[in-house]
Amino acid sequence: MKPLFVDTRPLDGRARTELCLTSDILMENAAAALEESVMRFFGASCCCSESVRVMIVCGSGDNGADGLVLARRLKGKAIGSALIEPCVLQFLPPKSEGCKLQFDRAKKIGVKFIADIAEAASGAAVIVDCLFGSGFHGTLDGKTQKLIESLNSLSGYKIACDVPSALDCAIKGSGVPFAADETVTMGAGKIQLYLDGAKDYTGKIYTASLGISDAVFEGAFKPDAFLLEKANLKLPSRKKLNVHKGSFGHAAVVCGTKPGAAIIAASAAMHFGAGLVTLVNASAASSFSLPYELMLSDKVPETATALAIGMGLGREQQNFAPYLELLKDGEMPAVIDADLFYCKSLPQILEARSKKCAQGNKGAATILTPHPKEFAELLKNCDLADVSAADIQKDRLGYAKMFCEAYKNIVLVLKGATPIISVFSEDSAFEAFFNPHGSPVLAKGGSGDVLSGLSAALLAQGLSAKDAAIQASLAHALASARAEQKVSSYAFTPSELIEEISLLEKEF
Repeated sequence: MKPLFVDTRPLDGRARTELCLTSDILMENAAAALEESVMRFFGASCCCSESVRVMIVCGSGDNGADGLVLARRLKGKAIGSALIEPCVLQFLPPKSEGCKLQFDRAKKIGVKFIADIAEAASGAAVIVDCLFGSGFHGTLDGKTQKLIESLNSLSGYKIACDVPSALDCAIKGSGVPFAADETVTMGAGKIQLYLDGAKDYTGKIYTASLGISDAVFEGAFKPDAFLLEKANLKLPSRKKLNVHKGSFGHAAVVCGTKPGAAIIAASAAMHFGAGLVTLVNASAASSFSLPYELMLSDKVPETATALAIGMGLGREQQNFAPYLELLKDGEMPAVIDADLFYCKSLPQILEARSKKCAQGNKGAATILTPHPKEFAELLKNCDLADVSAADIQKDRLGYAKMFCEAYKNIVLVLKGATPIISVFSEDSAFEAFFNPHGSPVLAKGGSGDVLSGLSAALLAQGLSAKDAAIQASLAHALASARAEQKVSSYAFTPSELIEEISLLEKEF
């Protein structure tokens, strides 16, 4: 897992004041990382010209200064027989001391400055965005918005320095940011880059060292969240030989008015290691052709070790009634999804389960898996906030923290382009984990039911709610990435996702 921060400026400040790394050193290292990306692009592409242009768009602050250092470093370099021609579009006049100094240095060695965007962009193979840094949170004026739109329309390979300019505008729905093919972020990972609204603008993300190791640079600060990596995936283990089906838990999945959702969840649970899986409220599924391995029952089996409920259940209160006491008792780990977020009794259930978790009752382990619209309903139901799904998307981590602070030990999986798994643990510490590995194939009905089934399977096998949520989310995302290589993104089905989950062991 990699640490993520809401704001890395305090880390930069400490590097300068406590670790004696001057702004000059930090800028040189930032520009070296940008230079590496430029050279990597040219190394991977065929270059037959006598010269290749790199257009660098600079602002007035230290982000612009990084771009000016890049231009200086590229001046006179070659790719094979082709000379690199860096040219700077200084869109805003230098204001910071660093930007003024780097502007003078670039001028003195003959870096070309071009004021007209069309002239600067002419033939540019690479466009580097050094307009604004991560600190920009305002509203773009018309001139700047027009510039960014013009840059986005260019055909060259686009690299963003630190954060694509005006990315915050995309997250808040108030403008169009620079659309990068690659973002080189400086020093440490930034949460801003991994929010849903950023997904279409960051491209591939690289974190650049500023001259000291990650451990030293980040060491004095507590991360605001963590980025999950592929290596964090731990698939269900069956290494012991003296076992039977009961050794791997019994997942019960409740059917409702739309049984297909529960059947998908139950199939996912069966494919993710649960020894037994039962569809509860069997009469609701009687008209379906069911997988033979699924058991049927009209009630939750006494041997069940985890419950999945809500998917396709129906929003009428009578659909919830048979299961409310079981959920409130907190004697069985549960995955709660979909329609159950509309249950008026849910706040009392969550409060009861939260208290039992605090008392060490493992049976009260709880995972919630809402998408943003369902999460908005959950927040309203719990009297925490009356907001829309669009409001949530503007501050996903903030609303997740609000909920988790109110219901400690309840694990929230806020679904989206980058799911966030979060929880307030027993020691009152907030933890959040970002999962960036999913693919657009998941944007289809039934994909969320698969996630619920995976989570229930791991709870049934004895994992904690936090670990089950993290591993289920990772498996869900990584299986989707595998599937994207085999099936067209628009034709993909939840059944194919389940099939890919069963094949993850071959890769991981």
